[in-house]
Amino acid sequence: MLRFLETNSNLVSQDTFTNKFTGKKVIVMGSGPSVNLVNWRKLNYDCIVTTSFFYLNDEIRNLPNIVHVTLTDLVDLEHPNLIEFMDKNPTCIIAFEPKSHPFYETEKYKKFNQKYKDQIIYYNTQYGKKEGVAGRLCYFTIQFSPSDLYYVGIDGHSSNSKTEPNNAFRTHLKGSPDNYPQSDFIDSHLYFANILYKASSQTGTKLYNLGEGLPYNCSTPYSKEHYPLSEEIKQTLK
Repeated sequence: MLRFLETNSNLVSQDTFTNKFTGKKVIVMGSGPSVNLVNWRKLNYDCIVTTSFFYLNDEIRNLPNIVHVTLTDLVDLEHPNLIEFMDKNPTCIIAFEPKSHPFYETEKYKKFNQKYKDQIIYYNTQYGKKEGVAGRLCYFTIQFSPSDLYYVGIDGHSSNSKTEPNNAFRTHLKGSPDNYPQSDFIDSHLYFANILYKASSQTGTKLYNLGEGLPYNCSTPYSKEHYPLSEEIKQTLK
């Protein structure tokens, strides 16, 4: 699932991720509307992993059990909410997905990496379309064999994105911040769900698409067939 996984940390090793994820019940949280519309808080889970603009949502950034965050080249590395989170959560791992982009040459990026060196890793996945950073974070997480992987906020958008609820992290946006055609989102999210399902057969991980059935949740057709939510889970999410 991973092209590479690297770090300059003196503290992070392979055991770090085994301890955080192996045999654990993990929520992978993107920024899609389903974060606000299903009651994932009532689930029995061990930890949360999330992405980029989580620090703009006051409830999410103050959760006590976020153990990993993957940041993209869009974030403000000097935002006070992010800095506060970093300083309050010294064991949370921060990941970047390096690529050729001016962001990775900026002084802000270099200073952030230096200051938080022992919390930072770098990875790229073998797979990826338009499922976004949270979809790729699912690929990263399942690599370490969690017992259960719940994903929420990995939605895409419906045929009429203007009528969708707001993004969970950047609340001024409707649905997905990316203005791709819905057909691209559907293709990418079905691709994502298929890869995740195949990986789960190797790791023994139970999968749950917590946004299943919502009109903008583009992996629903696949997840509903291959790893549908049980009635018990559906009642819990209400």
